[in-house]
Amino acid sequence: MANLTNIQLLSPSFKFLIQGKTVEGVADTDISRISVFEDIDVPGMVEISLNSWDLINNKLTWIDHALFDIGKTFEVQMGYGSQLGSLLTGEITALEPEFVQNENPRIVVRGHDFRHRLMRGQQTQSFTKLKDSDIARQIAQKHGLTADVKDSQVILEYVLQHNQTDLAFLQNRAQRIGYEVTIDHKSLKFHPRSHASKPILTLKFDEQLTEFFPRLSSFSQVGQVEVLGWSPTQKQPLRAMAGVGKETTRMAGKATGSQVVKSVFGAAHNSLVDRPISTKAEAEQIAASWFNDMALSYIEGDGVCLGTPDLHAGQVIDITGVGNRFSGQYYVTSVRHTYDRNSGYNTSFTVRRNAS
Repeated sequence: MANLTNIQLLSPSFKFLIQGKTVEGVADTDISRISVFEDIDVPGMVEISLNSWDLINNKLTWIDHALFDIGKTFEVQMGYGSQLGSLLTGEITALEPEFVQNENPRIVVRGHDFRHRLMRGQQTQSFTKLKDSDIARQIAQKHGLTADVKDSQVILEYVLQHNQTDLAFLQNRAQRIGYEVTIDHKSLKFHPRSHASKPILTLKFDEQLTEFFPRLSSFSQVGQVEVLGWSPTQKQPLRAMAGVGKETTRMAGKATGSQVVKSVFGAAHNSLVDRPISTKAEAEQIAASWFNDMALSYIEGDGVCLGTPDLHAGQVIDITGVGNRFSGQYYVTSVRHTYDRNSGYNTSFTVRRNAS
């Protein structure tokens, strides 16, 4: 979104669409608060709070209205004036009326992004001689979604989905190889974790960034991880290792957590022995994923900034003005956009980083 003037920042606005049509008139006026939550690990959610009482006709309004029927599609946009950015699309999934004595009835309308479809029902099924990316494509198509997958390369002899929802199963497969299961409208994405991407925006403390609470911890960091298994076809042990120097990116930092703890506290490693593994290539994928995921927990943080519709989970941002150690690139893991009639529009977020 283009740079905004101070005057424009005084005019936060939103647009809520149902079935592709903007909610206008009384319904729009009755909306007092909209909160949009995005996360790389769980379906994104919108929460809309509305007054649901017609003072003139003395009757309930939106609690029984077909406008918010379960299953209807929605889109939420926020921004300033006419400059709005799309935050979330999905389907209405829940209605929560609020009846309090001596107060007007209200209703909270909730909706989730299309990943919620993958959470309905637990499945037991097997897949043979397929890549994880092939499995992701099949699951996306089963739920009426298009598949945007990055080839995971390794063909797997046998994979069992044991009494799991499709989302939990697919996220488990993704986590093993450093991938994530995200969504873009109705396109299910099965891609490598994008923490090596270029920053999409910069937040400077005391300007756009109003609060930031980073936490650096060395406790989870080790210099090396190893994955051990057994090949049922070759009848021999499997071993793969990943360590310092195998980071996907240093996120423009000088030293990763693994490098720091190795130089200060000496060599240490973790072993993984409880994962079914059938090939050397699969073991190497798991080791690399495990090491990079561990590395990303070196620095974690929470922040609040002016309402920023360009900010989404799964992006990399630059944070500046917080000292040399904590300024730099961060991977956004969750975002909450909140518009309130009284307090305006703000954005809060959580981030991770593997180096300082």
